[in-house]
Amino acid sequence: MTNIVSFLLAALDLIVLVGCAIAVLRVIPKEKESALWIRVLAWIGYAVLAVILPSLFYNDILTTVVLSIYYVVVGRGLYYKNKTGILYQFIYWVIFLMTQYMSAYLVMMVYYSINIEPQTSAYLLVILRISLILLATLILRMLIRKRYARGEKYLKIRGMILVPVFSTVLLFMYIFSSDVFLLRYGYGWLLLFCVLLIIMNLYCVHFWYDVAKSGELKHRLSMMQQQSELTLQYYKDLEENYGHSRKIIHDIRNHLAVIEQSAKMEECNYIEDVHAMLNSLGMKFYTENRMLNIVLNDKLKEFDPEQVECRLGGVNLNFISDMDITTIFANLLDNAVEAQPDRAARGIKIKGEQIHDFIVIKLSNPWCGQYKEGKSTKDGHEGLGMQNVRSTLEKYHGELQIEQKQETFSVILAFPNTDGK
Repeated sequence: MTNIVSFLLAALDLIVLVGCAIAVLRVIPKEKESALWIRVLAWIGYAVLAVILPSLFYNDILTTVVLSIYYVVVGRGLYYKNKTGILYQFIYWVIFLMTQYMSAYLVMMVYYSINIEPQTSAYLLVILRISLILLATLILRMLIRKRYARGEKYLKIRGMILVPVFSTVLLFMYIFSSDVFLLRYGYGWLLLFCVLLIIMNLYCVHFWYDVAKSGELKHRLSMMQQQSELTLQYYKDLEENYGHSRKIIHDIRNHLAVIEQSAKMEECNYIEDVHAMLNSLGMKFYTENRMLNIVLNDKLKEFDPEQVECRLGGVNLNFISDMDITTIFANLLDNAVEAQPDRAARGIKIKGEQIHDFIVIKLSNPWCGQYKEGKSTKDGHEGLGMQNVRSTLEKYHGELQIEQKQETFSVILAFPNTDGK
């Protein structure tokens, strides 16, 4: 009967060992789909090594090194391909080691305290090992699921792996050099040491998520700044070209007037057509703000004249810088164009008014899609446009509101008129 119980507990111990290792890998975002039979063979090999190595060599360091390397190879080869996953595997392995030693020293404390039988001690050891590793795995899975550091390019993985590696080295150094200390003071300090190492490694999992998020935000801010600067430069160049074009158009009109008088024709449709063409090259004045007028002329070229309704008369936006004008309206108008691929079905309404001390501008266009905050509807884009608009409005204590009614998408901008007019 004793042999049967020992066998069952040993089998359960091995199953939990393999099961927890798999459970941690499965919570890491999956990037590979290997064949089931390959994974089964890999985990059978892991279980065999976990049984054979301690029995053959009686060397904890060798067992730890071989099993940890094998575990990482299985994870990287069959489950994921990012370096961040390796980091979490090492963290798990350190926590696993700590729970094994904690179980052993707790059993020793119980054994010397109440003098239980050796067989009962062996049963208690297995039960404690299973309980602690299950609890630790559950906590680690919860942390990874909630705070998985996806921004691999913002993390220095090589440096971070030193945390679990040094934790393992410190554990073995403490164990090998503390025989006299343990005999004198007992196992309580070693248990506390293991608990502190577990807490430190779990905290690192929590902390690295914030590091990755911070790096990602810095990257986004840098991209937004570059986008704003490039857009502003584009419209400055466009304004210069418009000015040059106006001079040429003025001279050409004078030449046409002379030609028209010299021709002395009752009907001169050709010359009227040329006048119409020149009118199309000139700028329309939608607003008194110089930069906004340039942006509107550039972006509204994508619409036919009858598709545009723009009423911004009486709205003073001179308190907003040229760069911020381009950032806000170029992004919003780009979104309106991209939301309507079919030019024939396009349409846009832009209406601005001053309500007491607030300026409210509403842009509306047809759209049948579904807007998601922070997501782009364009392949290969990071959805920075609307975020850039929001952050720019915050500089002026403004707000952005999005409305979707039936098949109409509307963006409403509202900010205080700090110009005092």
